[in-house]
Amino acid sequence: MSKGVLLMLKSNIGKMKNIVFVMLLLYAAFLPAQVQDTNNQSLDNSLRGEAEKLLTEWMDTLLTYQCAHPHPALDGGILCPACARMHGRIGDAVLPLMYLADKTGNDKYLHAAKRLMGWMENVHRPDGSWMNDVHVSDWNGTTVFAAIALYEALHYHGHLLDDSTRNHWKQRLVEAGEFIMNNPFIYSRKREGMRNMNVNYSASATYALYAIGEMCNRPAFKAQAREIATDLRGYFTEHEYFVFGEGPNVRTKTKNGCLPVDLLYNVEETLPNMAYYAGMAKDVELLSLIERSMSTHLEFMLPDGAWDNSWGTRSFKWTYWGGRTSDGFMGGYYSLAARHPEYVEAIRRNIGLLKKATFDGLLYGGMHYRVSGIPPCIHHTFGHAKALASFLELSPVETAAYKELPRDAAYGMRYFQDIRTWLMSQGPWRATFTGYDAEYKTKGTHPMGGALSLLWHAEAGPVFAATMNKYQLIEAPNMQSNTRKYLMGGTPRIELAEDGNVYNNLDDLNTDIVCHTDKNDYRFQVNTHLVDINQQSPSGGEVSVEVNYAFSEQGVQISVQHCPDAAYFVLPVIASPAEEVEITPKDVCIRRNGGVLNIKCEAGIVEVESTDDDGRIFNPVPGFSFIPLRILPRVRDKKILINICSY
Repeated sequence: MSKGVLLMLKSNIGKMKNIVFVMLLLYAAFLPAQVQDTNNQSLDNSLRGEAEKLLTEWMDTLLTYQCAHPHPALDGGILCPACARMHGRIGDAVLPLMYLADKTGNDKYLHAAKRLMGWMENVHRPDGSWMNDVHVSDWNGTTVFAAIALYEALHYHGHLLDDSTRNHWKQRLVEAGEFIMNNPFIYSRKREGMRNMNVNYSASATYALYAIGEMCNRPAFKAQAREIATDLRGYFTEHEYFVFGEGPNVRTKTKNGCLPVDLLYNVEETLPNMAYYAGMAKDVELLSLIERSMSTHLEFMLPDGAWDNSWGTRSFKWTYWGGRTSDGFMGGYYSLAARHPEYVEAIRRNIGLLKKATFDGLLYGGMHYRVSGIPPCIHHTFGHAKALASFLELSPVETAAYKELPRDAAYGMRYFQDIRTWLMSQGPWRATFTGYDAEYKTKGTHPMGGALSLLWHAEAGPVFAATMNKYQLIEAPNMQSNTRKYLMGGTPRIELAEDGNVYNNLDDLNTDIVCHTDKNDYRFQVNTHLVDINQQSPSGGEVSVEVNYAFSEQGVQISVQHCPDAAYFVLPVIASPAEEVEITPKDVCIRRNGGVLNIKCEAGIVEVESTDDDGRIFNPVPGFSFIPLRILPRVRDKKILINICSY
């Protein structure tokens, strides 16, 4: 490489929008390249066009919720139609507003951005931080994400601002960097004597500090970012390179060798922000780890563009299209797409799913929110608008026209040792079976005891999707309350109710799982126990049970050879209130997408538990409506046998 080229690259570090050459040296394929192939360029432009159209729809709608009021506590803020308040993180919308202001030349976006940042003074604190919410909590750790949005807005579009506004925003940015530097609980992974922080904050601090340091000439910020990044290299799991640290007991493995991992926080914040940092800092070693980790996580994207976080430690904030309050994966994955054309395809499919979950210009918190009468929290819209804008800021990459996603292929089974989870891909079926046992700060956030946490069909779509074992507002400002009469978990399970307490296998930390393979069929023998969320057994003592799952190209079979007394199998089947359903004591048929999903009870009796008026039970996470089936065992031998197929 010539000296002239090296000097040109050096002069453009941090100016990703203007870089037109590929840099693939030793995995440092971060800075995007100008597209040479006409067909590739056409596909990329089409994707960008779809992203920009959706972004514009979202932001135009957000502006209808922006308040114009004489009082500064209200003026410029954006009112959430679901939560009836203004979220403190709404400042993240400054980036998509500034992007559209620059792209369209329409002053309404620039004016809205200025007014929005004016309102953010209401949640700004003397220590340089911004509050996550107003009068709800004292949490200000999300300053790291606000700083990233403000940095990118200034970096790409600061030329639109008058000197006074630009200087004020930069001053706020420096103050945010100083806050992060002065509060190691945000970024340090050395947890002794500090409040427990999740790894997404540490990872994002690398980018925030390095970027602010670059823009504002603060070498100490950049040095701290490098130190954090060096430490983070030790936070990739041993076999599959998942990022761990989303939960307590960061380095203590569970009985089954698991560490705290959350898929969505990894793909929508941790990995993208580390990738941005690694590209700016030319951290080749970290970038190599990020690349391997991104590919591992992509194994969990379904063919329709959904993220399968049915097992993660923070799945209480999972929704089918992504994370409720995380940022989105598009920009981070696109930054490495020159080596991975499947990353572009993942972005395309996920944007398609986001469009399907958008109604009247707002992104709803799940696929059945609107049809179930649940309003959309505005957090989903502005958070993922920020992610779309970050993606659109990057220059096009040269990549193959199309490459399938890992889960497109009918590969049979893949086992992920670090999270004790199996993925099945057979014919039209995709399934996730998990014995992941790393708990979050609050118990019951995800299923553990050998669970079919997700079942999907190419035509029928999602059939089962795990929820929290017990719905709780673990992060109340960032979750929606249940507003319907009935609520239950959506994970298939065996259950026993006694004196108002419920015992099932999903909370069991003492479960044995044995996998048997026979050609293309896979069977799981699960020896588990019925316990409550605190691992307590019913009053009569320990209740053991064996549940068997068989996966084939034809579908799934679930069996219990001898169901314990008073126990039954709960089978919450995803079904929109708009879908036609036929239920008998032996059969359930759901007509969907021109086909029929059939659940046949070969041994046992089908009942339907109490539902709301629309015949469904809605669960806010991941945002589906369910038919709450209860399978009672056959009387003579206490056997349950269920076959699930689609035709």
